[in-house]
Formats: sequence, structure tokens, C-alpha cells
Amino acid sequence: MKAPALRVAAWLVCAGAPAGLPAATLHGVLSNGPPANRVNVTFLAEGYTSNQLALFRADATNALEHLLARQPFLEYRPYFNAQAIAVASTQAGVDHPLNSINKNTYFNAAFIDAADTIIAIPPHVPWDTNYSRGQGKVDALLQTHAPATALAVLLVNDSYGGSGGATVVSSRQDFSLENIVPHETAHTLAGLGDEYETPYPGYPDVEEPNTTRETNRHLIKWRAWIEPDTPLPTPPDTPGDVVGLFEGAHYHSTGWYRPQFDCLMRSLYVPFCKVCTETLILSFYRHARPVDAFSPASTNLLVTNTSPLTFAVTPLRPATHALRIQWLTNGTPVAGATNETLPLSPADLGRGTNHVSAVVRDDTPWVRNDPSNRLSQTLTWTVRVETPALALAAPRWLGAGRFTFVVTGAAPAGFSILAATNTSNWTALTTNTLVNGQFRYTNTAATQPWRFFRARTPPGP
Repeated sequence: MKAPALRVAAWLVCAGAPAGLPAATLHGVLSNGPPANRVNVTFLAEGYTSNQLALFRADATNALEHLLARQPFLEYRPYFNAQAIAVASTQAGVDHPLNSINKNTYFNAAFIDAADTIIAIPPHVPWDTNYSRGQGKVDALLQTHAPATALAVLLVNDSYGGSGGATVVSSRQDFSLENIVPHETAHTLAGLGDEYETPYPGYPDVEEPNTTRETNRHLIKWRAWIEPDTPLPTPPDTPGDVVGLFEGAHYHSTGWYRPQFDCLMRSLYVPFCKVCTETLILSFYRHARPVDAFSPASTNLLVTNTSPLTFAVTPLRPATHALRIQWLTNGTPVAGATNETLPLSPADLGRGTNHVSAVVRDDTPWVRNDPSNRLSQTLTWTVRVETPALALAAPRWLGAGRFTFVVTGAAPAGFSILAATNTSNWTALTTNTLVNGQFRYTNTAATQPWRFFRARTPPGP
């Protein structure tokens, strides 16, 4: 069964509905963080009457727990939010045309196959291809109530069955929730293909991340997982945890190959194979980035004093392993700087334009092939340091007790020139400002032959 993808805002209650939409309530199911940085799942009710909507909310929680109990969803549970849109149908259950059962339900779902196990909504119902009667209603509700949805699941209050597509469709039975929902979610979120061998005439011959016709070891898309001594094609009696090239996939018994002997994309009640697990994790990182928050909030800073600076990142943590952090200044890793915060003084950076970066990466061993570098995120702050700094340069004796020198540097508040005979008791001679970073000082009259001079900012004695 095949399925594409969508978009979940988190949690509020909608009391009314725009024209053309039914009264719908939005219920929080799981809130792990900001919807902008989560894989947001939205469940919708089909075939639940108004007095069954409490049952739907419980079913949505149950469906989510089944999904998140499987790896790699379990390890990345903190990356998910979930909510439920409760909308009532006039009658309970959905259509079973083979049994002459017809129900009045909001999304017009129906069992469409001879075995009475495939549930679809228009336009994927053979006798009802009107988008506005099924998927159109799903899209309208999501657009109105949950525009950030990444995965939409229509829960059907009926017997075992389901299907994939833009919306995952599954009945509320545990058997469906344990197998159909994760299988179809893998289609929708990750673009994974079916690994079945039963012919499907007319099915597009387009490879998915877990299916291929390639037999050249060096060109196989999951070659990073294949050991050098694994034979290709791989014999079916090879141990189940070995990644290779197993014949039979994509509705072909020959000429098409899958990564491992078995996988949930092929059989019920089995785990996802290593390649499908990798592909799912990469899909999670299309919706959620490794960094959940950071400070300072502005990534362009002007520093004009010597107060310490603190940079911080909050990584999006999986369930049992940490993300790796490395701080850099001006492109050079800071030794030992692997915590969530980095304290710096402006002097550590130096005057002028500097760059402070944090690289946050998920080093999970479940991903070996990340060509788009989705598991890594780099945040960079541009820090312009313009702290006050003065220097005396180019001294020149003019004769007759007179001399000159140049004050250079930065002094936004102006500066004083001070003089002393013993480096302890200083007297302010004049207060000025720099022009283009310079000021030339010339004494006005002959003075004692030996004196010390310095410049001070802000001005003062």
C-alpha cells in the first residue's frame, strides 16, 4: 500500500467552523515542543457519531502509542507532536458495498476490495472519484485547524483495514494500528516502497529508497550497509540482520531487490529493516532540526564593552542518546567546548568581525548515508567587536620643548590625554574625540623634559 506526505500546530480548541466545514474540536494528544520544530501528526475521526467522539480521542492516543512504540519512532519520540481533530459522522462505521452496507459518514470512506480490507476515501474510491467528498474535506480541516501537519491519519470506526495516500487511513483495531499505521506512515513520511512480490499491473517502475534494480555493488544506493563479503544478489537463507541485495520487491518476484530478507514494508509484525530505519530518521529531520533553541536570539551582534558573552544552544534530544556539540570561533574548534553553552570575553575574539559557531550533530549509528547532511546543523553568530582600545604612536620632537604624537584606536565616548611624572599621579590635559580612528596631539608650550603620557576612555582623570 502506497502513501505520499502532508504537514500540526499544537493544541487549542476550535469552537466554531468556517462556512462549509463542520464543527470540529482540536485536542492535544502529545506535546513535545514547538510545532515549527517537530514532526506533527494529526488524527481525524471517520465513522464516529457525536456520542463516540470521546472514544475517538482515546483511539487517537492508542494509535499514536502503537506508532511510537516501533523503532525508530520510539528513539525519536521527543521529535513528535500529535493532536486529534474530532468531527462527527451521522452514522457509525463506514460503507461495505460487498455486504450492501452503506453509511452516512463525513469523509465518505468505504471498503473497496474483494477481501473487504482496503479502506479508501474519495477520490480513491472507484465509484466516487470526487476529491471534495473525501480528501478535499481532510485538506480543508487541516488547513483550517492544523496547517503544520506532517502526517495525517484518518481513524475509521470499523473492522480491520486501511490504505495509504496523502492521508493514512486505518481502522481503530490494534491489528491495524500495529501494522497499517507504521507501514503507511513510512510511505508518507519517508517515501519508502512496498517490498511485496505479488504482481501489481500498471504499478509505476520508479525506485524507492528501499527498492532497486541495480546489481552493481558500487552503485547500490544502500551500499554503505553492505559488507564486502556479502554476496550479491544475496541468498534468501542469509541471516536476517544482514543487509544485501535480496531479490523480490516492488511487486516483482525477479529483477527487483530489497535491502534485507524481511521488513515491515514486506511483512506484518516485523521491524523496519536497517535501510528503512535510516530513511525514516532522515525523514524526521526534514521536519525537525537538531537545534531546538539558541541564544542570543540575534545572530548579528555589536559588542562595545568588555562584558562577558554567553552563547547557548538547546539540542533536540532523542530518547536515549545525546547529540554532539562542538563550538568554533572564526572557524577553529574551541578545545573542550562541547557543552550547550560557551562563555567568551570580547578579548577572546579580538577586535573587528568574528564568527562564533555551534555545530550540533546526531551521530546515531542507525544512519550511515546522509548526503544532504540533515543530521547536522550549524548556527553562526557574526560578532563585531568594537570595544574601546587606544594606543599612542608616532612620537616626534619638534624642538623648543614641543612634541607631537598620535592617538589611535576606538573611543566611542571620547578620550582624555593624561600626563604624569611618576606613572601614579595622572593629570588630564585635554579631552577629545577620534576622527577616522586618529587624533594628533601637540603640546602647546614647553614642559618638564620627562613626562609620561597616556590616553583614557571614557574620558576622565
